[in-house]
Amino acid sequence: MFGMVRATKDENDPVSVDFQWRFKLNGKTRQMRIGSWPKLTLKLLRTERDKLRSEVKKGIDPIERKAADKLKIEVDKVEAHHHQLDRLEEIAEKQARLTVRGLFDLWRTLSLKHRVDNGAEAQRAFERDVFPLIGDMAVADVKKAHVQHIVDSMMARDIVRMTKRVLSDLRQMFGFAMDRDFVDSDPTARIKKAKIGPDGERERVLNEAELIDLLKKLPLSGLATTSQCALLLQMATITRIGETVAARWEHVDIERKLWLLPHTKNGKAHQIWLSDFAIRQLEILRNITGATAWLFPNSKLTGPLDPKTVTKQVADRQRTNGPMSGRTKQIDALQLAGGQWRPHDLRRTGATAMAELGALPDVVEKCLNHTEESKMKRIYQRATYEGPMREAWKLWGERLDLLQNKPNNVLTVRAA
Repeated sequence: MFGMVRATKDENDPVSVDFQWRFKLNGKTRQMRIGSWPKLTLKLLRTERDKLRSEVKKGIDPIERKAADKLKIEVDKVEAHHHQLDRLEEIAEKQARLTVRGLFDLWRTLSLKHRVDNGAEAQRAFERDVFPLIGDMAVADVKKAHVQHIVDSMMARDIVRMTKRVLSDLRQMFGFAMDRDFVDSDPTARIKKAKIGPDGERERVLNEAELIDLLKKLPLSGLATTSQCALLLQMATITRIGETVAARWEHVDIERKLWLLPHTKNGKAHQIWLSDFAIRQLEILRNITGATAWLFPNSKLTGPLDPKTVTKQVADRQRTNGPMSGRTKQIDALQLAGGQWRPHDLRRTGATAMAELGALPDVVEKCLNHTEESKMKRIYQRATYEGPMREAWKLWGERLDLLQNKPNNVLTVRAA
């Protein structure tokens, strides 16, 4: 073993010694590097030399053995690289064979979480109308004919608006898939919503006779007191049923007759001035649910009531084909002369009555918390209409009081 002395630029170690070891194997003289001092001590250098010497005694050439070790490391790297490529190809194949249900789950996790309901409504619609037909089909295999079959199946039930909504969600989901190269084309692209047909927007408004009948029938309908209060409160405030049942007590000020809806469909907070009629419903509720955070808590007291609960209860009391299993037997308890009605029709009825009582259309729109369609009006019209809105709710509440307790010899008249 011998060393070659070198000067270095390192101020701490200005001198280094590179050690080589010379040996004979099979009649040939070989030489290999062991290490350098002071990185390795002389003791460690001798120990390394002794290990190499023991290999030579066994007939092993340490130079060739190191070369083989280095080659093995390179081979291992190449194999690891190929393994990674195979794994990526396998992932790509799995993604290419991703099912529609699997795509929806990924889409909901990454995109639908930004919706107000976190995609719950889309989930329900897909479970009902999409997954039974193509849920287990590979996304790459879905064609226009499959989507058309979904549309046709839904249209057979005459649900135009829901069909358009599902088609719109399918289009968004396949757009999401195209962005990630799961599919090469959008199978919904050539199916136009305009060809499905008009939405058939409901125009059901309860007339005065029906309102009197409804106010009489509610206490006898078998509905829970809280459900009755939900319908009457929604009607008096012309709110949406979902916003009504999601209300929290912290946003209700009975003394000041104010109710704040911090989160609404249009994303804007909405303040309601409460009529005496509405206040009475809240006082009834406070005795029942006032100890909870919500006006209408669910059965486990862990959150608000499902907004569809009251709607289903109303529908169950207007059935013409017999009661459903496990549901109420009072199938005609809330039937009215004008035909089937829904909670949302009470909102439309209240808005119509406000206009008939003299409220200006812009005031009614404000009470409904509708977004002004005209951009110019949204920018330049700053009036809040607080006084007229308060008066509109007050007049509508007084009319409900009159209809609820109307003597037979009193005739109500409309505002001029």
